[in-house]
Amino acid sequence: FRMMYFLPYITPAVGAAASFRILFSGRVDAPINRIVTALGFEPLAWLNEPMGIFQMMVGSSIDLPTWAAGPSLSLIVIIIFGVWTFIGFDTVIFLAGLGAIPSELYEAASIDGGGRWSQFRHITLPLLSPTIYFLTLYAVIGTFKAFTHIYVLRTSAALGTADTASVVIFDAMKRDTRYGY
Repeated sequence: FRMMYFLPYITPAVGAAASFRILFSGRVDAPINRIVTALGFEPLAWLNEPMGIFQMMVGSSIDLPTWAAGPSLSLIVIIIFGVWTFIGFDTVIFLAGLGAIPSELYEAASIDGGGRWSQFRHITLPLLSPTIYFLTLYAVIGTFKAFTHIYVLRTSAALGTADTASVVIFDAMKRDTRYGY
């Protein structure tokens, strides 16, 4: 099972993103849209949708300000891809951190009358804090260097709502030939 969870992390980013692009295509017969229509909902544009998800939820009857409309559906798909990619890595690291906690501590706590919640709060959480710190730092660094999968998954129909800083810098350099910028 660890290998199955870890597999998305070692899968090449471009190939996995291309697969997600097919799954979350805006076509009516796309795999995810088939599931959505089987549940009785209208098919969605997914990667081609620039509208914010909160605006999509309330509909066109209420016009939300831009800051309250939420991230675009296109960006949500990219976030789902990122979570799918890194959940296996995080799981393996958390399992290693949990395996490093001596079981004698839990036995001593249960002998002293500590319940599950107090064991988690006073043993597990403090001893996992270095692991949590490492994974948080790793995620923040990974967020800033994310480029490949975003570049593959973004579409012009999303009107730039899925662009991150790295994509904007790349476009300014390559497309607009603004090297100094």
